[in-house]
Amino acid sequence: MSASRGWSHSSQAKSAAEIDIRYGHQLLAEASASWPRYLAITSPTAYRVAESYLATAPADVAYIRTLDVDYLQQVAEGLPNDAELVIGIGGGQALDAAKHMAVAKDLPLILVPTIVSTGAIIHGHCPGYSGNTIVGDRSSWVWADCEYVLIDYDLALEAPIHLHTAGLGDVLCGFSAIAEWRRNRQNSAAPIPEHPDLATLEQFFISIVDDFPPTLNAAGELTDDSVRFIMHTLQQRDLYRVRVDTAPSVDHAFLFALQEANNRTWIHGEIVAFATLIICWNCNENAPEFANWLDRCRVRRRPSQLDVSAEELQRGLAHLAASLAQRPDTPEYNSVMRAEPIDDTRFAQLWTFLESV
Repeated sequence: MSASRGWSHSSQAKSAAEIDIRYGHQLLAEASASWPRYLAITSPTAYRVAESYLATAPADVAYIRTLDVDYLQQVAEGLPNDAELVIGIGGGQALDAAKHMAVAKDLPLILVPTIVSTGAIIHGHCPGYSGNTIVGDRSSWVWADCEYVLIDYDLALEAPIHLHTAGLGDVLCGFSAIAEWRRNRQNSAAPIPEHPDLATLEQFFISIVDDFPPTLNAAGELTDDSVRFIMHTLQQRDLYRVRVDTAPSVDHAFLFALQEANNRTWIHGEIVAFATLIICWNCNENAPEFANWLDRCRVRRRPSQLDVSAEELQRGLAHLAASLAQRPDTPEYNSVMRAEPIDDTRFAQLWTFLESV
């Protein structure tokens, strides 16, 4: 095993396309039978489901409740020093925490997602948090390349569908950049030419919306093909990413602002997709169509589904606008959400749209 890792400069991590992803049935039992003494980094729910698939028990189990850096370091210090491997089992939080443990213990890492819900599966970095506030950037974040990602269909299909389709939300949120670009093009005094990479990105999104529903079975449930489709889409996403000044992307900044303002967390992929729906609405760019995309991909997007109250959303939007205003010279944050914050009158209209469309 030869994975690389470090306490900073996570840009050195493998690209998503380089990650070895293994798919199949009974994979967890087969793989764990030959693992050396290992540490399981997980959550109570994920481990309760995964435990019956493990051929050998871990040397210790750490249940992660937050990605706060100080907390993760305390957890690492309390784990045995004679293990030879770190296994991350669960969703994005557990997988990110496992990267921290792999660095702290200087051990190789294997990731076992129980849900294909987030880019954490194919990204080596572990964002730094202080409480629910993200701190630093990739130049200062912990990172660890995994040896491989193991997708056991039997294990994955035990999870509710919305926890998997959140992964599609984490990809489709990239449409926020297209919505902002179209708004900027319409409002710009100087002509903004067509951008072929944005057109390619939109076609990628359309292919997801068209090709995912046929993977479901007759009852509308996930199949092996559905799980693989979502995982493959997450792995492909970075190949289509477009970064241009006229197409800012603040869907993830919205997630961080919502969590910081309310001191709680939500399902990552659902909230960034929800953020994109709001950005589309604020740009007046195809918000009902984007809502339809999310519905076809079975991504939850209504506040009542996401457990987001009107008060929480207002706090999050205000915090986002204030955060973006602190970086006026950064093109990445030159968003409609900074230029045209959603005031009380427009918020009532937004809320009606979000719950009714």
